[in-house]
Amino acid sequence: MSTANPYDPACDEYFSKRLGRKLESTLSGRGRLRRLWWWQEGLCPMCDQPITKDTGWNIHHRIPRSEGGSDNFTNLVLLHPNCHMQHHSNERRAAKSEKCIERTK
Repeated sequence: MSTANPYDPACDEYFSKRLGRKLESTLSGRGRLRRLWWWQEGLCPMCDQPITKDTGWNIHHRIPRSEGGSDNFTNLVLLHPNCHMQHHSNERRAAKSEKCIERTK
């Protein structure tokens, strides 16, 4: 995506996927992924189920890059792909609710 902007919330998913590909393709990146998995005790923090090669994972930024978050270890978490989608779906739903509340004021 040549027009990707790290400060645009619409690009957050693109940058998370790009980071995931980068980490999986290098030896040092795979080491970072392994440490992150180990730090989480091999569990997805959303559903408390094991993250394995079979279940897959997505990298999630605790603070989105568009809000000033970084790719530092402390800002990253591994989630199951389905848990990751649910998390962002809930965020969008909450944002819509906030907009509706603001309109009624």
